Amino acid sequence: MAVKRKKIDYAELRGVVEANARFRRALPGGRRPQLAYHDLTGLNLAGLDLSGADLSGASLQQAFCNDADLSGASLFCADLRMANLKNADLSRADLRGACLRGADLSGARMVETDMREGQLMRHDKKNGLERVDLDVLPVEISVANLSHADMTRAKIVGTIAIQADLTNAILRGADLTRIDLRKANLTGAVLENANLSNADLSGTVLHGTVLTGARWLGTKLDGADLLGAVLDDTAREAVVGAGALNAPKSAHALSVPFPELVASHEAWVRTGGAEGKRLQLSGIELGAADLRGRDLSGAVLTNCVLTAANFAGAKLAVIDLSLSTLDRADFRGCDMRAAVLRQAYLSGADFSEADLDAISLDVNVKLSRCAVLDQARLWEARLRRTSLRGASLLGTDFRNADLTGADLTGSRVAGASFEGVNLGSVKLDGTELIRDSSLNVGRAGTKSAQRKRAASS
Repeated sequence: MAVKRKKIDYAELRGVVEANARFRRALPGGRRPQLAYHDLTGLNLAGLDLSGADLSGASLQQAFCNDADLSGASLFCADLRMANLKNADLSRADLRGACLRGADLSGARMVETDMREGQLMRHDKKNGLERVDLDVLPVEISVANLSHADMTRAKIVGTIAIQADLTNAILRGADLTRIDLRKANLTGAVLENANLSNADLSGTVLHGTVLTGARWLGTKLDGADLLGAVLDDTAREAVVGAGALNAPKSAHALSVPFPELVASHEAWVRTGGAEGKRLQLSGIELGAADLRGRDLSGAVLTNCVLTAANFAGAKLAVIDLSLSTLDRADFRGCDMRAAVLRQAYLSGADFSEADLDAISLDVNVKLSRCAVLDQARLWEARLRRTSLRGASLLGTDFRNADLTGADLTGSRVAGASFEGVNLGSVKLDGTELIRDSSLNVGRAGTKSAQRKRAASS
């Protein structure tokens, strides 16, 4: 049975939205939007409140739904191809069987959204319940833009997501069973405790992706690029022999033991390169190495695993630790001037009283190099009295970090997240605040504290 959709214009749509507003306020004349099997192709729904709407089987092709409230809405088997859903709220929405091919869902809120397979049925007075489409339809988000989308605990079972852009998407606890993510981009995505059973991640880009606690039964990883991915023991076992690229190797693979390499590097630093050899490693599991007080200035340790490593009091000027896993590492009192920690995983790390200021390269021409922590994750890290003057903190995530007495004077923080951070004692003179509302929230305390003050006023 073919479905015939009813065309609706913008004036009618506004009436539906107004009725929904009255319904939400329990006023006379209010009712939930009933738009099942309607044709909203190309309509402007930007910013509209259609929460709880029934849009089952509706067509929203190329519709402008950016910033719209579609929370709790039924979009069962809806056609959302090329729709603009940027920053829309789709929390707990029913998207089973929906087609989102080429849609823009960047920044969308999709907490607990249901994106499993679905089959469109319709009630007929003569024949009862009958199928509109014979096939069970998987959700399709191929080539869709879901960058920065919050898909916490979403059900995305059996979804076709070939070449989808999931850069920096949040997928904590999401059910991704049987999802087809071939050649998708999950750079910087968070998949903590996600279910990836029987998922196809062949050729997927997983640069800096957090994969701790994930389930891996039958997961395909042929050609998946794990450069800088954060893996736990279960994940490391899953990628062995699975054809994945850039997975960290054991320190046993080194031709020279790591302690000897460190000693050789220190000789290289001490003699200005006349003796020893610069330490340059990539993709090695070094574990909780004890490097207290050592001189690793200018060393290169990219895509390495140094969980719980102890660097306390070490000299780490101009060191490159990009894409490395350094959760719970101890950097207290370290000289880290001009250090590079781009896309490093630093959850729970301690930088108390560390120096991450810029370093002068040529006094005569005022040439200097700053510390770079762009897109690093400093979740619940300690940065008490840490100096980050002039540092590049573009897109850095300080969620729930302790920045008491930290100095961010002259730093660049565009796109940085300070959720749950109290910035009351932080020095921010000359800090670039371009398009960074989260920092302004932080000045007054945490978001939860702000809400409490607003409620009491």
